[in-house]
Amino acid sequence: MASRNISSVFGEGSVSERTIRWWFEKFRSGDLSLKNEPRGRPKSVLDEDHLRALVEANPQIAIRGLAADLGVSATTVARHLAAIGKVKKLDKWVGTTPVDG
Repeated sequence: MASRNISSVFGEGSVSERTIRWWFEKFRSGDLSLKNEPRGRPKSVLDEDHLRALVEANPQIAIRGLAADLGVSATTVARHLAAIGKVKKLDKWVGTTPVDG
């Protein structure tokens, strides 16, 4: 009912029913603040030094293989590979830092 009232005023898709339920629970508990609580990014479970060592020991290893070895998602591995400056070139992981010449 509340979601229909809000949608009729602000338009369809303006807010999800789940958000409305969360608001009502928050207000019912006495928290009338509309400010968002600060949220931090969770600490990484991936040791980048270990990742670097694995890639340097086997430059042809696939992201999925690394993910399985490390117990994390392939997306997490890809993000950390980029963070440590590794890119795949000609089927090998190499650093992105330029070589002095």
